[in-house]
Amino acid sequence: MLDVLLVMDQEKPFPAFGNALAMALKVERVSRESLTVENVASARVIVLHCSLRRSADIARLAGLIGEDRRKNDTIFVATGSDRACQVQAEALGIERVLPSFRTPDDIRAVVKAILWRNLSTHLAGRSPYIAKAIECGERLHRELGRAMRADRPLPPEVIGATARAICEATRRDGLGGWLDAVQFHHSRTCRHMLSVAGNGSAFGQHLGLHESDIVLIAEACLLHDVGKLFIPISVLEKDGPLSDAERRVINTHPARGAFALQRSGRDDMEVIHAVRDHHEFLDGTGYPNGLGASCIRPLTRIVTLADIYSALTEERAYKAAMSPRQALAIMGEMKGKLDARLFTAFRSMVLAPVFTTKRGGEGEEGGVMMPCLRAGRHPLDPGGREHAA
Repeated sequence: MLDVLLVMDQEKPFPAFGNALAMALKVERVSRESLTVENVASARVIVLHCSLRRSADIARLAGLIGEDRRKNDTIFVATGSDRACQVQAEALGIERVLPSFRTPDDIRAVVKAILWRNLSTHLAGRSPYIAKAIECGERLHRELGRAMRADRPLPPEVIGATARAICEATRRDGLGGWLDAVQFHHSRTCRHMLSVAGNGSAFGQHLGLHESDIVLIAEACLLHDVGKLFIPISVLEKDGPLSDAERRVINTHPARGAFALQRSGRDDMEVIHAVRDHHEFLDGTGYPNGLGASCIRPLTRIVTLADIYSALTEERAYKAAMSPRQALAIMGEMKGKLDARLFTAFRSMVLAPVFTTKRGGEGEEGGVMMPCLRAGRHPLDPGGREHAA
């Protein structure tokens, strides 16, 4: 589904605020003359940036955009200083009428407020743990984008708070409840980030890992695709298969993300390795560097499992979401590419009757394990399974 449908006069050039919106949201332009009911239904927010002088045009817009959507989901951005068009927009029942001198950031803030309101409506009645984690994730996604574009350090306190909130939400309400809530987020990129972090943190709990390792997994999952913030949204969220050129652009994101983390002052090498290497395979057929098993760290192997599973089970414009069993079947065919022991444990978690996210499971006997991932120890090796007293 589109985030924003931008309705313009046919001859008008694409506005600066449209470019600002397209940096972080999925935006499609349509001329006022060719607007259809299907266009309107396909978008969460409608931005009118067109003349409202002719009564026939006004009547047609009123017929295509229902009263409720004009009131709640539509913004009118004036094309000039003519007050008459703004009055007509207000007469149509559009409550968000913005003059032409408002900045792109102002307009983007109004759009975001509508998108967040819609998400908040979906979250109503869900547990406070899920609501808090979604809110943290939304803030993190927003601040990561700002930091990357401005070449500023990433917000470590927001990353940590989001990771801890997701761990708590999956522990309290189960992975199924978390994934169900995440699917309503308007941004596919943010949805994927939160989905991977939920799958990763739940897996850490299933393995009985130390809390610091579980939070580390969640942080690495939240940051695994940070390099995609440098890639145009038109490529990143394209409705359909990528061209070879677009695929090459996408494939730069692990290295770009790792470089950005190092440049921003992040000194956690385990997370940086996970960001750089989460598309590497144990048999050396992955990218960007074709690393083999001995070079791929245990944390990275966990992030890779969570990332692949999330990608397979998420709905995309060009494919339906796979069931958990379908996704596991495909992952099971990737012999030699994924860590077989970790995949067996991951599969056990997914197929558990309650899709468990409780601490315990694989590492249940003897209590919670000592931290192991930051030291590069495999959690299923004898040395990685030392237990806390």
